[in-house]
Amino acid sequence: MNMVDYVRERFIYAVVLVCVMLVAGTIAAYNSGKIDNETAKIYLQALTAIATLALLFYAYFNMASQRKGEIAHLELAVRPIFIWELESKNSGAELMYKSQKHPIYDLHAVLKMGDKKLVIDERHIDVVEANPMAERRKNVTHFISGALGKEKKSLLEIFFIYHSEAGGRYEFFFTKEVVKKPHGLLFQHRKFISAKYPWNEERVVFTD
Repeated sequence: MNMVDYVRERFIYAVVLVCVMLVAGTIAAYNSGKIDNETAKIYLQALTAIATLALLFYAYFNMASQRKGEIAHLELAVRPIFIWELESKNSGAELMYKSQKHPIYDLHAVLKMGDKKLVIDERHIDVVEANPMAERRKNVTHFISGALGKEKKSLLEIFFIYHSEAGGRYEFFFTKEVVKKPHGLLFQHRKFISAKYPWNEERVVFTD
């Protein structure tokens, strides 16, 4: 349960509890003769309506959360495992990526450093277990070297967007530090920044 759901649930509990206390107070006031029958009736009807609305509100969001869980379960059943690595090779740089368990579709990858950007699009990537040739390797030396320019090091932003078999859209954002060495490039400090999953409208942000 996230913070929003927790606060919403506690708020509904508080509303219902206050309504129950006010109902009890209204009945006590009526029995003691402090309010007449008509006034007590109006108070009780209003409090009952408020409590009913609060419970309906709770039921609606509870069903929505349950449906979200069912969608998540379905997506996990067909969720591909996307694996990638950016590493030095022959004094240059190579981006490797592949899919395990399930294929992915409409891959859109973006490498961004400063004002330079490299875009890679793939219509379909098969699972590497069934098809070893499905592993992709891209030489990105020209892009990395050009983006670095005269700088000794810089931060590379990496975005991946793709769809699963069930049509779910995944979005991932990483960063990696690039260091220029005398004999090539060094990639270090890979960091997972955020992710967006099909079953959750909110983006998940990761912190150290």
